[in-house]
Amino acid sequence: MKQGPWTRIRPLQIDEVDDYTASAYKQGELTWGHFPNNLMKMMGHCPSLAITEVPYANAFIFDTDVFNNGKQFAGFLERPLKELLISRTSLFNRSRYSVTHHSFIGYFLFKSLNREEEGHRKLLHLHEYQNYRSIYTDRENLCLDYAVKVAQDAHLVTDDEFKQIKAIFRRHNTGTLPSSQMADFDRKFIQKWSAYDDAAHARLVDSQIVEMTWLIGQFCLLNRWFTALQVPDEAADDEVDFLRAYRDAVPQDIRDRNEKLLQGGF
Repeated sequence: MKQGPWTRIRPLQIDEVDDYTASAYKQGELTWGHFPNNLMKMMGHCPSLAITEVPYANAFIFDTDVFNNGKQFAGFLERPLKELLISRTSLFNRSRYSVTHHSFIGYFLFKSLNREEEGHRKLLHLHEYQNYRSIYTDRENLCLDYAVKVAQDAHLVTDDEFKQIKAIFRRHNTGTLPSSQMADFDRKFIQKWSAYDDAAHARLVDSQIVEMTWLIGQFCLLNRWFTALQVPDEAADDEVDFLRAYRDAVPQDIRDRNEKLLQGGF
């Protein structure tokens, strides 16, 4: 297999690992955009991490509207909000692999939902969103504030902020926010909860906050893991050139912002 440059630890190629780990590599590749990726190849050094990573990550990032016998199991938050939170957390932690890959994933997601202009604007200003409050909804602003505090020091989160988040989530889930605060996508997303009673809505909000906090915390872990190990982006000398796809798909101003923030480092 082709392999590009690496720094501290060499990502293991698929022909260097056992069949169980190789199948996990393929699961990650086929599930996550058909890109063989250095996330999985680095986890190959600890096979159990690689084997459990894809279903684990999907459970709180990519799975949507997962129900079993009428009970929701995953996908309590919509994917666009999750991508904003992932990128904001990763920008805060200045983690190259997460910043580049989720700039790509997030931009592609918004584009696929016919929200490309909105996504461009929101992703571009994430690193300084507090100066561009008007381009984000009130709910997004509260969640971004929360993400920064959890990433910086979770002790900074106040009871009052928690109450505000619970209140705005409840209003969002019941469709009682002003029309300017909800896209058509949001209205469609919440339809599945239209018959919920007060107790069910209260449980839903708790599930959303737990999912959101886990997402932020997990990316703090991944950010530090990528950075400490200096996990490289997949480039022209690798099996698949992710950086070419990144350059082709992600607008120049977002890529320039990323490089300015990362300062050439991991």
